[in-house]
Amino acid sequence: MHSRMAAAAVLAAACVTPATAADVELGRYLSSECMTCHGRAREGGAIPNIFGVAEAHFVDVVKAYRDKRLENHVMQTIAGRLSDEEIAALAAYFATAKKPH
Repeated sequence: MHSRMAAAAVLAAACVTPATAADVELGRYLSSECMTCHGRAREGGAIPNIFGVAEAHFVDVVKAYRDKRLENHVMQTIAGRLSDEEIAALAAYFATAKKPH
């Protein structure tokens, strides 16, 4: 029984890593629209810097725009087209992405 549990744990760990990598790559692919505005974000500016933002916070904010709980017509429109999977992928990407100079 113990060897079955160990094998299941190894299999589960092996399955998580590629999915996470795929999510980051999907996020990188989807990020071009975000970069249009957020790539130019400046300290204290109207457009927030989203590079290095914690994944959970990113997801919460984007879903709030999608659900129209936060006001911003542009963000509501963009977020309204995103699935939960796409929001999670963007969150994974921006959590580790470095802001271009």
